[in-house]
Amino acid sequence: MPDALDVLSTVLELFGWAGVLLGLPLLLVGQALGRRGLRHHETVAVVVDPPRHARAATVRWFDHEGELHEAELDDHPLSTPVETEVVVRFSSSRPERPRTDDPADDGKALRVTGTALLVVGVACGVTSVVLLFVG
Repeated sequence: MPDALDVLSTVLELFGWAGVLLGLPLLLVGQALGRRGLRHHETVAVVVDPPRHARAATVRWFDHEGELHEAELDDHPLSTPVETEVVVRFSSSRPERPRTDDPADDGKALRVTGTALLVVGVACGVTSVVLLFVG
């Protein structure tokens, strides 16, 4: 019959492997998403009169090369007053899709979850190894 230390060591080792194997990929994906968000440019856009087919506020802005862009912002209602200034962030590769949220926050939940799982996994793994020598 196994004693309590053997069972505890086995459970801790399983948690250690699970934490590392799940936490590391989550952390890496979260880091990649966060780095991708750093390539966005920030500028000020102005709300303009929307066209008839618009479902949300329409904004116009100039990019860093001086080109004029226009897009609808889904998070601003159609009733947003004209000439309201809105901070937008856009990617050079797709300037027709501006964002009003901070793209650096992309993947933050994955980074936090991955870090927590990784820390728990490493702590459980170390504790499991220590229990091998104690018992």
